[in-house]
Amino acid sequence: MSVIIQLLEKMGQSSELRYADAEQLAKLMADTDPALIAAVSAGDQQAIETLLGARTNVVCGVHPAQEPQEDEPEQQPEEAPDKDKVA
Repeated sequence: MSVIIQLLEKMGQSSELRYADAEQLAKLMADTDPALIAAVSAGDQQAIETLLGARTNVVCGVHPAQEPQEDEPEQQPEEAPDKDKVA
């Protein structure tokens, strides 16, 4: 599997490979798994994911470490004294 990751990393780092055709990709992957060559050449994302054993539905969420307690009063900003009021 590290060969697949290294190949994809190399492809991502090279601007020349971004728009490479199937023949250029096949040369780059000459000593790689034929199934990977076919998947990358065809642009078959599902086949690449299967070869990697990757999941496509990944979710990242953030949850607060501690819920605020209900007993604490909310902090309200102090109001500036009105200049028009006469004391």
